[in-house]
Amino acid sequence: MLNPLSTIDIWAINITPRQPSAPFLRQILARYTLQNTDELVIECGEFGKPYLRDFPEWQFNVSHSNEKLLIAVSHKNPVGIDIEQLKFRKSLSSLIKKCFALSEQNYWFDLPENEKIPVFYNFWTRKEAVVKGIGRGIALGLHHCEINVNQPNQFLNLPVNEKWQTQQIDISPDYCAAIATIGVCDFNVHHFEK
Repeated sequence: MLNPLSTIDIWAINITPRQPSAPFLRQILARYTLQNTDELVIECGEFGKPYLRDFPEWQFNVSHSNEKLLIAVSHKNPVGIDIEQLKFRKSLSSLIKKCFALSEQNYWFDLPENEKIPVFYNFWTRKEAVVKGIGRGIALGLHHCEINVNQPNQFLNLPVNEKWQTQQIDISPDYCAAIATIGVCDFNVHHFEK
């Protein structure tokens, strides 16, 4: 078994669109548990967050978008991860009104047009990462997860008592990614070779 992590390992994998993530997840988790990939039992919690039945101390989370797959692995510390390909969406304004707190909306609508798409995905991936880390997904209510627009690693409000932090992950100029965990968020990015 690998030494317990004091930081979070993030595995970045290039995939083809819609390629299943499960084989990669099993290969990576086998490195930490020293189990064969087919011996790992992955189950889902009440709200769908996956966990290792026989190794609950190893926390992990998965996200993919188009040709990028990210897998975060942590020892004993809950973790969430999200990645999104940067692209124009006609529905950005309506998503902002539905999923962002009022302070975030005001900040976003005041931005110059050329900054709106990157800032949207910066906030969106942070919110997604934290709700995935908490284990409730977007049902928790993204608008209840209010980012401090002046210090985006921190939240002004969350519908849970834990103090979650987020951090952006530099993967590619065409993608925005974030990781979330309780407390300080130190991580190492590894590129998975197929």
